[in-house]
Amino acid sequence: MRPKYLRHNHDATQYWWLMFYSGLLFIGLGIWILASPVSSYLSLSLLFAFGMIFAGIFEVTFAISNRKRLHGWGWTLSGGLIDIFLGNYLLNLPLLTMVVMPIIIGLWMLFRGFMAISSSIELRAYGVLDWVWLLLTGILIVILSVLIIGDPFFGSINIAVWTAFAFLLSGIFRILLSLQLKGLARNL
Repeated sequence: MRPKYLRHNHDATQYWWLMFYSGLLFIGLGIWILASPVSSYLSLSLLFAFGMIFAGIFEVTFAISNRKRLHGWGWTLSGGLIDIFLGNYLLNLPLLTMVVMPIIIGLWMLFRGFMAISSSIELRAYGVLDWVWLLLTGILIVILSVLIIGDPFFGSINIAVWTAFAFLLSGIFRILLSLQLKGLARNL
């Protein structure tokens, strides 16, 4: 019989695919933004809103499914709830959103970057060898967010490119994290 902590970690990793699908969603949105010229902030804010809502739903489901098994599940739950809240905000107030969108995106990216850094350090504690790639992705997300927050005008001019990179990096991080969780499930 496996020790109790191994059973709990195995149970927590069985829902790795929820993070994987949210990562695919973010990567798809990032590619779409880069591939198609965005004619207005309005279309970008709607795209961003729906992407955040669905990714938030995946993340909340993952957190709640693992609340008894995963240390730090509250941070994942908080991140998902913030995504759902901001997504609904962006969806319901598109005109105001067009003015403040660079700051919203910058703050969202900053929070996500710190979550990515924290998750990579937690994976290191579990003995995952590739944790450094997740850490570097988180650091890059933080750097991009600081650039957007530091100069919102510059961020608003390049919002499509910055947003695409934010989606791509968040998607890559979530996929890497999900694959690490899947590997942990196999090893446990």
